[in-house]
Amino acid sequence: MEPIEAHSANDTPNWRAPTQPDALPDDPVLRGWLEDRGSLTRRLREAGKRNFSLSVLGETMEVASDEDRRLLDSKDRRLRVRRVRLGCDAIELVFACTLMPRSTLLRHPWLKKLGDRPLGEALADRDSVQRTDFEYAWIAPEHSLVSHAMQAADTTSGGLWARRSRFLVDGSPILVYEVFLPGLARIEAC
Repeated sequence: MEPIEAHSANDTPNWRAPTQPDALPDDPVLRGWLEDRGSLTRRLREAGKRNFSLSVLGETMEVASDEDRRLLDSKDRRLRVRRVRLGCDAIELVFACTLMPRSTLLRHPWLKKLGDRPLGEALADRDSVQRTDFEYAWIAPEHSLVSHAMQAADTTSGGLWARRSRFLVDGSPILVYEVFLPGLARIEAC
């Protein structure tokens, strides 16, 4: 069976740099989460005070979109895709989708063995890791990122804000999409 594309070309959001108009939401709390360049895992742990969770939703080889291959500077038709959901106190907060080309996996086979360890924590233990600037987008509910993010979620959404960036591990690229779920409003109110 052919896997579903990580992102299909016909539902590509309008990704924007932070300096572009409408790149970020008006909501200052959500905007703060999107713009934070620190460790997302650490911030989620602090926000929840206790009971941080990471659920691995799947790790598969999937057909990549042209845009994802371009961002990764990869000719690979298929990429390793890891999907996780992060939460605190039984509230789902962030959905993350990580895409890795074969060349990155060959140079860094430990990426196949993350298990339930957050990618950010694993990268923090390594030297020679750089992160590119974020791009932001409001993503419509029919987009594959939102449908994956909301799968089995305890709420519904008319669309979600997301950011993406690349990590370079000794020059090897990893593309990360982070989708901020409605539960963030609940955790901030606690």
